[in-house]
Amino acid sequence: MVGYLSEHIQYLRLPHRSDLYRAAISRSLPVGSTVADLGCGVGVLGIFCLEAGAAHVWGIDSSDAIHLAKETVRKAGLSERYTCVADTTFYTDLHEPVDALICDHIGYFGIDYGIVDMMRDAASRMLKPGGVLMPDRIRLHLAGVSSDTCLDEASAWSKDGIPDPFHWIDEQARNSKYAHDFAAEELCSDSFELGEIELSDAVSDYFSFTAELLAARACRFDGLAGWFSAHLGGGVWMTNSPLDAQSIKRSQAFFPVTEPFQVEQGDRIGIAFRARSDGQFLAWNVTPPGGAPVQKQSTWANAALAKRDLTSAGNAPIELSEKGTAFAYIVSLVDGQRTAAEIEAEVMRDRPDLMPSDQATRDFVRSVLRRYAVHD
Repeated sequence: MVGYLSEHIQYLRLPHRSDLYRAAISRSLPVGSTVADLGCGVGVLGIFCLEAGAAHVWGIDSSDAIHLAKETVRKAGLSERYTCVADTTFYTDLHEPVDALICDHIGYFGIDYGIVDMMRDAASRMLKPGGVLMPDRIRLHLAGVSSDTCLDEASAWSKDGIPDPFHWIDEQARNSKYAHDFAAEELCSDSFELGEIELSDAVSDYFSFTAELLAARACRFDGLAGWFSAHLGGGVWMTNSPLDAQSIKRSQAFFPVTEPFQVEQGDRIGIAFRARSDGQFLAWNVTPPGGAPVQKQSTWANAALAKRDLTSAGNAPIELSEKGTAFAYIVSLVDGQRTAAEIEAEVMRDRPDLMPSDQATRDFVRSVLRRYAVHD
């Protein structure tokens, strides 16, 4: 629970953020509206909606933060107007459509925290025709980077002091996205609006953009800085740009190149950027000036894939793992008659070897029942 407390207090401390959401809600949300808050956390945005005159909010979150939201709305006397749903939005059925969707799953680069897929799914199943989305579009921005700090982070695995057998991880590190708070002087090119993504039920699965950056000075080119501008509604925009005085001061994204290279003022650097709508796959190609080879990086290249990760793509027969078999056995005991305590006692009597220890078996039973059984 401590992690959620720390995460969400950081959101509330971001300058301008709460004021921007309140302004967008007041301009976009008609009084009496019903709202689904996707990935609601502790319930902040949903409560803002109620304060602005919403009739009812469904706050949906699969993390333990939902329990903080439930207690918060109870203490605030809002329980009749705010319903907490302890589940992922993709598994939630509200039974009736709402007037508006609101979501703050905006990553360092805007789309890298899953907001596109979340809004698309919810818009197709939960939103009334013509309903309101907050935000409804996100713009992506890039600039070149020359930064000793960023370079050190991307090359940390090949530094002196790291045992030689681990130096190969440098390749994984250079295919990773990093959070970084950029100072203006770390940007070595003009900033470029890479593209705009509309959030709706018709959004694509993949996005592809190209850009050409112009070097602002002679320097070592270490990679790309990425940030977002999100239209929250009613003409209200929120950004984490390191160049904007009204930024919410959230970290930006750093995308390293494989090999840093020198540029001169006025040099042109080619960029191709691809992304998947779930935010899990990002790929960036950087073309240095002067005909040097294209440098290709992607978060896919840093994924350590086990055989099980490829199962869904294969045509070979599959079978349950030991843990899957244990899961199926526990679920089979849920018959509407036994209590959770009775199921746990039966498992400990008949199959205490489901997990390596008695305590591990008890914990596994409790986690399955807590997550997948209905408790009156």
